[in-house]
Amino acid sequence: MPLPDITQIVDPTTVREVAAERVEAQTVVREFFQDPPGGIPEGAGETYQIPVPAEELGEPEEVEPGADTTYDREEYGRPEIARQIFKKGSKIPEEDINDNIFDLVQDHLDGHAKNMAKKLDRAAFAVLDAAAPAGSAVGDDDGTLSFTDINSGVTELAQRGEDGFTADMALVGPSGKESLINYLAERGTDLGDEAVQNGELGEFAGIRFMFSNNVTVGANEAIVVDTDEFGYEGEWQPVDTDQDTDFDADAIKMKIKAAYGWTDKHSEAAVRVQG
Repeated sequence: MPLPDITQIVDPTTVREVAAERVEAQTVVREFFQDPPGGIPEGAGETYQIPVPAEELGEPEEVEPGADTTYDREEYGRPEIARQIFKKGSKIPEEDINDNIFDLVQDHLDGHAKNMAKKLDRAAFAVLDAAAPAGSAVGDDDGTLSFTDINSGVTELAQRGEDGFTADMALVGPSGKESLINYLAERGTDLGDEAVQNGELGEFAGIRFMFSNNVTVGANEAIVVDTDEFGYEGEWQPVDTDQDTDFDADAIKMKIKAAYGWTDKHSEAAVRVQG
């Protein structure tokens, strides 16, 4: 029995869109990064530099009538994003296909999307994790993450840089999630636990609390971030899929691929909290 033409049974565009949507829905850490202004231009090489104003322009001066104007020149930092390429594929043998090709493709698609989401989040977390080292953590280090500890991180960020940073998101792991929910429950306040495995726990005191068990946030730790100032995610190749029929191997082939990169803009816009 000849192998079916997969493109006649499963629309490639639909598969691609579904994969991209599922990857986006399952990523958490990537939420802490912004897109570069204008995005990554077509034809960019393996690295791309993003001009970031150093904000060293002086304030306007009060002068006498007719006085000359003094001129400043803005300086720019150039954080660099390095492209990372991610790919994985599956072969579905002919003997497994029978009349269930759609279900099998769907099953493989779900698995690849889940794994791609994990891989992208872990790559992004490497940048966030390095920007907030454990040796510079704030908090009371009493073994329980509380909002007193979170507020220590908020205060620390506000004191950094020329004008300070404003915390708007925090990332916690399983023990941090448990501590925060228990802390609020004891005080009659519900943060919410909408995420079964990964996602957004809810917002409290102007901070979105994100939870992930795909990356390693230390026990009773959180990373508090000003996401407007922290870093960038560059997209070279959005999440995409390919499908084909391998007649030599008597199998249906499909793969998922993407190319992204991450860098910090102001690494000091992230701080680790140790409860």
